[in-house]
Parts: sequence; structure tokens; C-alpha cells
Amino acid sequence: MILYGRYLSPFVRRVGCWLALQGRDFELRALAATDPNDLPKLKEVNPVARVPALVLDDGTVLVESFAICDWLDETAGDGRLVPPSGPARRDCLQRIAVAAATTDKAVAMVYEKNRRPEELHWAPWQERVAAQVTGGLGQLEAMAPEDGFFGGAEPDGSDLAIMALYDFVALTNPDLLDAGYPRLAALADRANAIPALGATKPG
Repeated sequence: MILYGRYLSPFVRRVGCWLALQGRDFELRALAATDPNDLPKLKEVNPVARVPALVLDDGTVLVESFAICDWLDETAGDGRLVPPSGPARRDCLQRIAVAAATTDKAVAMVYEKNRRPEELHWAPWQERVAAQVTGGLGQLEAMAPEDGFFGGAEPDGSDLAIMALYDFVALTNPDLLDAGYPRLAALADRANAIPALGATKPG
């Protein structure tokens, strides 16, 4: 399999970590939708020019992290990272949903603040996006375990989504963490201590 995207993208990183924890062989092709030199090749793989995109061994192209991870779990047997049914599945998917929605806003902040020229900054909009990021982080902080992972002794899919989110915010707009999220920080540290996951940490 071939994974397109860079681990700077928290969505690409989540898929890469999912693949790694399931012990799947894959090649990372670090293309960025924001790089004009990468764009033509990326459009050949995904006409929407978004990452991640996962090309399966038979040539099938999967796009969007939710759909990719769902297929990975469907074909993983005992290696699933989301419970197969019941309240445990519902709760895990809801944690992933909160983390993904918060990640969307964290990425939006990068475009609004880090990439947009300063003379084009719109302070009220940045404040709104920042509040959405910190709101999501606060919700996840309230849920986070004091030790271990949501998945118990090993990370589940929601742990991967939260780790990727936390590390992305810490790298791109660390001021959004000023309120303090000690449980999320500790969870991310524990996840990054796993070699297969720590190897994907951008920096």
C-alpha cells in the first residue's frame, strides 16, 4: 500500500499510525497539497487534491481519514482499533469525531493565522476558530484517562486521533494550549513513547 501525504497533516499522521499499529506494510509518499510541485501528482491520485490518500495493493484509491480507517478496521480481524459494536464502539467513534472536528479547526487556524498575510488577518474570525479549538480540547481533556489509554493498555483509534491533534496544535499554534490540558499532554506523551507512533511525530 502507498500512503500519500506528510505527517505534518494530523489526518495523514492518524492513518499512518493506524497502519503502523496494525502492522501493515506501506510506503509513505510525502506529498503536500500546499506544494505547487506536488500538486499535479497528488491530483493524479485524488482529483480533489487532498491528503491522506491510500492506494491499496490492487490499485484502489481510498480517500479521507474516516473512510480509510474504517476500511483498515474492517479488514484487520483482531487488530481493530475501534470496537466492533455496542456502546464501546459508539463512544470511541464519538471521541474520534470530537478530535477530528477540533483538528479541522486547528488546521483552519494554520491557514488563517500562519499562512494568510498579516494584513489580511481577521481578528474576530481567528478568535472564533481559536475558541472552537480550545472548546474541543477542553471536552477531550475532561474525558481523558489519567493513565493508560482510552483503549486500555494499548491505544485505540481515538487515542491516535487525540495524539495527532495535540501534537499538531503544539507544533503550529502552541498558544492555544495555554489553558493547560495535562491529561491530553500526558496521553500524547505515552502514545509518542511507542516507537511506531513516535517515529511519525512531526517537528
